Amino acid sequence: MKFTINQYFSKQNSRCGYCKGTKCSISHGMHSYTMFPEDYQELIDRGWRRSGLYCYKPLNNETCCPCYTIKCDALEFKLNKSHKKILKRMTRFLRDGKKDKNEETDRTGDFSKDAVGSCVDIDEDDCGGGTDKQSASVGGINDEPREPKLPIPNINFDVIAAANQERHEEAQRSPEHFDDQVPTEVENPVIATETECASKSSCDGSNQQRKKAKTIRLERRQAKLAAKGIEVSNCETSASKKQKVSQGKTLADYFADASANDKHKLQLKLVHVEGQEFKDTLKNSYALYQKYQTVVHKDPPTKITDYLEFLQESPLKYTKPRSGPQDGYGSFHQQYWLDDKLIAVGVIDILPHCVSSVYFFYDPDYSFLSLGTYGSLREIDLVQQLAKKVPALKYYYMGFYIHSCPKMRYKGRLEPSYLLCPEAYTWHLLTDETRRKLDESKYQRLNSNTDAQDVENFQTSDLSKVMLLYDNAYLTYHRYIQITGDDDDRDLIIEYGKLVGKSLAHRMLYVKT
Repeated sequence: MKFTINQYFSKQNSRCGYCKGTKCSISHGMHSYTMFPEDYQELIDRGWRRSGLYCYKPLNNETCCPCYTIKCDALEFKLNKSHKKILKRMTRFLRDGKKDKNEETDRTGDFSKDAVGSCVDIDEDDCGGGTDKQSASVGGINDEPREPKLPIPNINFDVIAAANQERHEEAQRSPEHFDDQVPTEVENPVIATETECASKSSCDGSNQQRKKAKTIRLERRQAKLAAKGIEVSNCETSASKKQKVSQGKTLADYFADASANDKHKLQLKLVHVEGQEFKDTLKNSYALYQKYQTVVHKDPPTKITDYLEFLQESPLKYTKPRSGPQDGYGSFHQQYWLDDKLIAVGVIDILPHCVSSVYFFYDPDYSFLSLGTYGSLREIDLVQQLAKKVPALKYYYMGFYIHSCPKMRYKGRLEPSYLLCPEAYTWHLLTDETRRKLDESKYQRLNSNTDAQDVENFQTSDLSKVMLLYDNAYLTYHRYIQITGDDDDRDLIIEYGKLVGKSLAHRMLYVKT
């Protein structure tokens, strides 16, 4: 199929996983049969998010807990002290297998990644207490909006393609939408060890950190002494060099600390959700998921079908364009193997402009390694490596930033992070001033320019070109009215157009029953 196909459900009221209110979480939703990565990229840039095959968009000006799409510029990412501590702890553990005494118990603030994004470690000083398990009780996979129990018509892609051969071939040739992307069968995934990842991650200066004021002052002092003919002490010079090395150390440098003599080997495998490698390791990943959900989120055991529904099923079409990343675009599991044991899995979508974090689960026995945060850093590193071939792919999407829920504010600690304006769909740096405004009112436009409008704003005049799938045929809304004379869904289709934007409304197929 060469089209994204969705069944729109309109407004939905559900239980809120953040404030725990009943029927106060308000969103719009649609079931996606199949979706091209570039279409989903545009949707998440308009505030949409997927959970399995269900795509939803919170109605921020009405819902109880406004959800702002958040992304981090991975090429400008700045490591903080907490990140460095976690990276060093992992290096020590891999090297000698030992844990510090204060790491024997669960560390405060190792938040699990929730169902709509990733996590960042928060030290006890920052969050005022609370354990990992308490924090993880918010935003779990069972707190996601669920697809309404409404009839979903079966769609036979082969029948549709045969019935619309001319339009199908036209879309296949369209350079505007599909560029040179050629959907292919999923190949064997690339497997990378810690050492191999490091070798591919040579520092190219893309995420060099700024000098601290202390370093600048020291360099100025040395310059003044040199101007007066006073020789700078070897000790001071050595200390300065060490400080510069420390300041310039990147994520890739930390991952390169792995050695062939380490006691433990950490291996990362990127597997596509429809690939053979995923099927071969399904027993391992499902067992890990069950352990994580029952221990961390206190959920009852679930069936494997539930696991597959939310974390394996994806509408994203696997595409592998010549100009794209080596492993293509689509939905993947990034598996973390410690020796021969699976200890964590990051569920991600690789899209034209970003890596989007969907979910993360890990073995609670290894919580002392702060795997949630470590996983976020690994995914940022993945973006940095992908950007070397695909410069536009430079962002790390973390799902939603929910300021009204204090336990969900941790996502803003990856810097620099940007929030999406829910009206103009423009991106704005998350600053203390932004936080102050959200403290005053949980709903904010974010774009202070009141004249700024949605560039994809859907007007009534755009209705005639909306693409429909009706009786296995592709046709415009205008043509549909000519054939049937039925305009009962007119307002619903206009609502859909405003939510997905003009370009997507004219490109994706709206299922008309």
